[in-house]
Amino acid sequence: MIEAAGTLGLSRLGLVRHVVLPGALPGFLVGLRYSLGIAWLALVIGEQVNANTGIGFLMTDAREFLQTDVIVVCLIVYALLGLVTDLIVRMLEKGALTWRRSFTGQ
Repeated sequence: MIEAAGTLGLSRLGLVRHVVLPGALPGFLVGLRYSLGIAWLALVIGEQVNANTGIGFLMTDAREFLQTDVIVVCLIVYALLGLVTDLIVRMLEKGALTWRRSFTGQ
């Protein structure tokens, strides 16, 4: 596609805008979704291991005092935060990838 764009006389900026970015955007957005999931997981682990405040600390503290209801609520909060983050990136994908015929937005 780069050679075809060069043959058609596309400038360097036009090449990046019309060929390179649309080609890299799907992979970038998939990587963003994946990395945000890993970031939430790292946050949970970090808060449970070495924190004095936060939801992870609250879960660890509740575990020591056998408060399963607090643990379940904390897990639900983490799940909702992860789902909201994923929903935001999916909405970004839906807006940015409307030009692809194979993209269904799911």
